[in-house]
Amino acid sequence: MAVLAFLHALVICKIPSMKINIYILLIIFITLLCAENKTPEKILLNAFHRMDGINYSFKMDSRVSGKKKEKHFKVFFHWSTKGKLLSQIRVISINSKRKKPSSFWIQCFQDGSKLKKWMSMPVTGKLKDVSDKKSSKKEFSFFELGFTDAELKSNEHTLLPQAKIDTLMAYVIESKEKDKKGSVKESKKLWIEVDSFIILKVEFYTGSGRLYKSITCSNFHYVEDILFPLSIEIENLKSKKYAQITIKDIEVNPEFDMDIFIPRDQ
Repeated sequence: MAVLAFLHALVICKIPSMKINIYILLIIFITLLCAENKTPEKILLNAFHRMDGINYSFKMDSRVSGKKKEKHFKVFFHWSTKGKLLSQIRVISINSKRKKPSSFWIQCFQDGSKLKKWMSMPVTGKLKDVSDKKSSKKEFSFFELGFTDAELKSNEHTLLPQAKIDTLMAYVIESKEKDKKGSVKESKKLWIEVDSFIILKVEFYTGSGRLYKSITCSNFHYVEDILFPLSIEIENLKSKKYAQITIKDIEVNPEFDMDIFIPRDQ
């Protein structure tokens, strides 16, 4: 509407036609630039790289409906600047009554190759490579609050009208995974905050379009000018399970004992 109004004003002012053509070309060019900056792929890329180069840690409390015990963890995230590694994640169980509670390691690589994942087995503390083990759809993973490089490149992305989550305005993107015949295998919708590009909400759908899981972030808080959610709610409509994640004691760029990132028996 603003562009049309401006063009109308140019005509009323009787600017010579050549000048009008130049102005029209400039307006079209600027409009195309603005549109390009708001493509779903660029928005997803901004979200994908939101925390690049930022080390951080936090504590996490997890409660699942139907289970009496609340689980407690500490998560460490470190970016590597040398070698083949891109980043490393360590998850440690805390406040557990077990002498050797499970511990987890994840390594991401510069060349985009497959993640390496390990866990220490409960009771024995023996290290086990679980890189090939698929995550259960019944359980929550922080990777669900995002997407992979493969999804970014291969899925079909559509930018939908903006919407509000909590008090934050968000881009809404529908991302469809299709098979070789062009049929939708699965899809998801992502709500991404327009300024910080933090993912606020994700909904997961079957190939037929049935919603089967939703993850919603809330209670947002800035730490060192970086926006974090302090609450995450997961609703699994398939298993009829509900989980509540509480984030606390966030530290940005803490000093790490790098030994914690070395996978080993516990």
